[in-house]
Amino acid sequence: MLEGAKPLDVGIPAQVFTTRASMPYEVRVCGAAPGRVTGGDGLAYDVAHGLDALAWADIVFVPGYRFPDRDDPPPAVVEALVDAHGRGARLAAISTGAFALAATGLLDGRRATTHWHYTRALMARYPQVKVDENVLYVDEGSVLTSAGAASGIDLCLHILRGDLGVAASNHAARRLVAAPLSQRRPGPVRTAQRA
Repeated sequence: MLEGAKPLDVGIPAQVFTTRASMPYEVRVCGAAPGRVTGGDGLAYDVAHGLDALAWADIVFVPGYRFPDRDDPPPAVVEALVDAHGRGARLAAISTGAFALAATGLLDGRRATTHWHYTRALMARYPQVKVDENVLYVDEGSVLTSAGAASGIDLCLHILRGDLGVAASNHAARRLVAAPLSQRRPGPVRTAQRA
């Protein structure tokens, strides 16, 4: 979690992938270092784990944060994300977390999205990224991005569906009181998977 982390962006994956008997995930919240992280919107987080938690993670969620168009993530965070991806972890950014993924270079030449308010800034700052401002989320296999906090739910349900199937994804959607992905109209939503 980066300084200025958005509360919904932090809470959505924690809620969807929460540790419970029916879910084969263990959720850990980490930051650049253990301790207090000042979040966005007047909240702060007491983070128990540092970047060493990324060494065992299969999926790493990067929540959106304040001022992504002017504040680079710390080099240690960028390095930890690159290392996690290099050993096979999937990286998923919610909203402006896409800026942190772009800083790693892992989005270069790939489609990605971010919050609509920041799509032009992402294009300008990282011209190698193929920014798609007309989708809710983009799945490029090992790197995934969502357009905003609410579309972070869609992204998490999409990941859950891929990992555990439609029934598990629909169960999580009911628990969240969200429409199951299988019942949503496709509209402008497009996803891409790399072979």
